[in-house]
Amino acid sequence: MGTKELEETGAEVYTFARPVNFEGDTFESLSIDFDKLTGEDILTCDRQYQMESARQSGGELIKETNKAYQAYIVARAAGVHVGLIKALPAKDFTKLTLQAQSFLLL
Repeated sequence: MGTKELEETGAEVYTFARPVNFEGDTFESLSIDFDKLTGEDILTCDRQYQMESARQSGGELIKETNKAYQAYIVARAAGVHVGLIKALPAKDFTKLTLQAQSFLLL
C-alpha cells in the first residue's frame, strides 16, 4: 500500500505499493507538490487533456472529475511524464488521482 510523507519543501512524497518500471527506469516514489502549480500549469494540463480526449470521443462534463485529466495534474505536480502516472498499479493511480480531484475541487 502506498504511503505518504512530507518533504521540507512542502511536497508530499508518495511511496508506491511496489516499484514501477517506466521507460527503462524504476520508480519507488514520487514527490508531489500541488501547491507549486500555477494557472499556466493548469491550462497546459487542460490543453494536453483536450488533445487526448479529442482522439477518444466522449468525456465528462466536469473534467476535474475525469481520471485522465487528473493524471495530467498529478504528473505536472510531480514533474514526470503522464505516461508514468498511467502505468501505475490501479491502487496507486486511484489514490493519486483522488488527491488531484480533491485539490481541483477545493
